Amino acid sequence: MGSIILKNKRILVTGGNGYLGRHLVERLKGEQADVYIIDKFGEASAKSFILDITDLKVVKEAITKIQPCIIFHLAASLNRERSFDRFEETNQVNFTGTRNLLFALQNTEYQHFIFTSTSEVYGSNVTPFVETQVPDAASPYSLTKVFAENFINTFSKTYDKGFTILRLFNFFGRNMSPKFFIPQMINTLRKHEKFEMTEGEQKRDFLYLDDVISAMIFAARQPATNEIYNVCSGEAVSLKELVLEIKEKLNSQSEIIFGALPYRENEVWNMVGDPTKIREKLNFTPRYNLAKGIEQMLK
Repeated sequence: MGSIILKNKRILVTGGNGYLGRHLVERLKGEQADVYIIDKFGEASAKSFILDITDLKVVKEAITKIQPCIIFHLAASLNRERSFDRFEETNQVNFTGTRNLLFALQNTEYQHFIFTSTSEVYGSNVTPFVETQVPDAASPYSLTKVFAENFINTFSKTYDKGFTILRLFNFFGRNMSPKFFIPQMINTLRKHEKFEMTEGEQKRDFLYLDDVISAMIFAARQPATNEIYNVCSGEAVSLKELVLEIKEKLNSQSEIIFGALPYRENEVWNMVGDPTKIREKLNFTPRYNLAKGIEQMLK
């Protein structure tokens, strides 16, 4: 399979002003791609469309103007809660928004629709998670991602369109929101303040930001395979081990209070993926292991 050159390609990134989106847009511009953004937040411009993807009419208007060749669909409502209180709004963005985007693209000659899903869709499957396992959503959020994955699959096969689904595992990187575990922990340990967490027995498969963006770029450089790929390292670390290691690296005087917080309902204890498929089919191998990634982040 020949590699696709991204230079001058019309590429749309939904959620392009979000954390991952901003870094992806930066990298695509480095590839000299012709980049367009759809986002709910940010400043509008000729190449930046500020709109709500739950509104089909405005999505269609934007797509008519953009006429993208490759689409990275990152826009999502992130809701890690286990309750169904916010299900409607999460589903509106994650499922209906995806459906609207594909309906708007239906008469566009696009080559590749790349969707970022989540490792949470695996739920209580046996680890390491492999792409052939039947999803068993661990939360309302991941349930909406399963709906979206299924819709992309059926829609794309019906209209003979190309797609790739990337199931992202836990990732971390510079300037990440302190709402996420690793940045929150680093900020607290740096200040030598006490850090409260669960017992930390849950294991996670972490990937550094630059590697996650590279995986997306690798997917775009290949013709669409209409397949699902894990974006992961294949290595698990418990949150307890991780915190103790970072505390040592920072020479932090923080007191870490394990067990101060309860585990989430329906907690996934071992969220580690098998990266074989993405390595063999997309030639993607992470450049950073966890230690190297943490080192980058601490800089």
